[in-house]
Amino acid sequence: MSNLKSRVIVIALLLAASIAALFPRTVVERVKRNGVFVSDTVRRVPLKRGLDLQGGMHLALEVDESRGTIANKEEALDRALKVVRTRIDEFGVSEPVVQKSGNDRIIVELPGIDDPERATAVVQEQAFLQFQITDKTQALERALPRIDAIVKQKGGKAVAAPGAKPAAPAGLQGLLSPGSDSAQRTASADSAADSTADSSAAALTTGGPFSSLLQPGQIPGQFVVENSSADLIRGYLQMPEVAAVLPPGKVLRWGSDSLSLGGRTYSELYVLDARPIITGDYLTDAKPATDPVEGNLVQFTLNNEGGRRFKRETGNHLRDNMAVVLDDRVITAPTIQGAIGTRGQITLGGGTLQDAQDLALVLRAGALPVPLKVAEVRQIGASLGEDSVRQGVRAGLVGLALVVVIMVAYYRFSGMLAVVGLMFYAVTTLAFLAMFDATLTLPGIAGFILSIGMAVDANFLQFERIREEMDRGKTTRLSIDEGFKHSLSAIIDTHMTTALTAAVLYQFGTGPVRGFAVTLLAGVASSMVSSVFVVRTLFLAWLQRTRGTQPLSI
Repeated sequence: MSNLKSRVIVIALLLAASIAALFPRTVVERVKRNGVFVSDTVRRVPLKRGLDLQGGMHLALEVDESRGTIANKEEALDRALKVVRTRIDEFGVSEPVVQKSGNDRIIVELPGIDDPERATAVVQEQAFLQFQITDKTQALERALPRIDAIVKQKGGKAVAAPGAKPAAPAGLQGLLSPGSDSAQRTASADSAADSTADSSAAALTTGGPFSSLLQPGQIPGQFVVENSSADLIRGYLQMPEVAAVLPPGKVLRWGSDSLSLGGRTYSELYVLDARPIITGDYLTDAKPATDPVEGNLVQFTLNNEGGRRFKRETGNHLRDNMAVVLDDRVITAPTIQGAIGTRGQITLGGGTLQDAQDLALVLRAGALPVPLKVAEVRQIGASLGEDSVRQGVRAGLVGLALVVVIMVAYYRFSGMLAVVGLMFYAVTTLAFLAMFDATLTLPGIAGFILSIGMAVDANFLQFERIREEMDRGKTTRLSIDEGFKHSLSAIIDTHMTTALTAAVLYQFGTGPVRGFAVTLLAGVASSMVSSVFVVRTLFLAWLQRTRGTQPLSI
């Protein structure tokens, strides 16, 4: 009796937990709106649906050869596929599809995505990280007369510079938190930087067609360009004659943000040492963070070799400005106040927390070996998914009804007990999917329907063994015990074989194949509990009530 009570309590607890898992839940999240964190109430459904059921985003990516020809495009695409897959896995999309199509494309499918622009940016970003020292030798200033002469010879005209030199904002230099392994924050440029800027201003008052478009910034090696003139500057810099007279050992890089000063919008242009002191190849981890003083930032960790090299290089460049360059764009250029070891941080200035999360994501996943471009973007609607769900549910109900009718018609009362066990199986299978945050797809529905057949197949084995024992003249209680005992090995064999198959599909499959495998695994687990534990408990309860005096209808 006590054994039966324990079984009933376990079944009741499993049912209660399963039903609770299947109810939608309301959670309160902190989200950022217009730069302010607010609380938002979100209602989450227990079972998320895949791309084929709720729609989403379809991307086709190709190698971008506009910057140069790729020698081995197929091999480069294979390496890019791994990076893109890692980024998408960390992006938080359920059941994404990332696969190679032919020899020149990567297909990305993201179900239920609510920010396609952000997803595209994360997938496409090359994420090549470099730390480079800004130029303090006025190399560009010395080359300006020659550049002006070349541009003027090519037909360029001088543009009147604005009357006043704009003051760069205090946060321009970026931030690195203080500590044993990180530089300290600098609120404004020091006197040496100001004197350098003043001498730079004198050098730029030549009135030439190129130099008149530049104004010195707040730190050495930094210039500001009015946005209306930025394209003109880019055009001049692309001229072969201008490129030939640019200072050797230096590179010019644009900043990632714009400055709004005096009603005008400016872009930043930096002159940097061509040799980076370190690259993102040494990076082992990156995570977003928020500081009440410094704002949103990304904390990074380097490996031991990178930490030693970074500490040595930053120690040799104390009081210099170090540009953090991502994909040839300067994110920030802090002043190095102390040697930086294995840990540091990149401050985004006016960037949002989501910007910090995305930057940390792409840095963790690593740089793309080749640049990618979006060849095709499609938004997939949910109309087909709704129709498919309706047909899948209809197929499941029809199959379930046929199973119920056959079990009851063939096994009578015992078949009814099996149907009760089947109801338990259905509830717990769906609860497993909900608790493990699985995504339901069309193949997943197929796996669920398939596992219904497995659940009743176990009951067939048990009931046939019970009938055999009863034909041998054994009592009802002994026949039930012997039937469940001798059919157990066959049930375990069939379920383990299916579970191993599903595990292989999950390990080596992607997208819908994984959805099928997850649902099948959940169904196998629930089927075992239902047939071996629940149905036998129902038989024990029947025996307890009848005291074994009534014949078993089987």
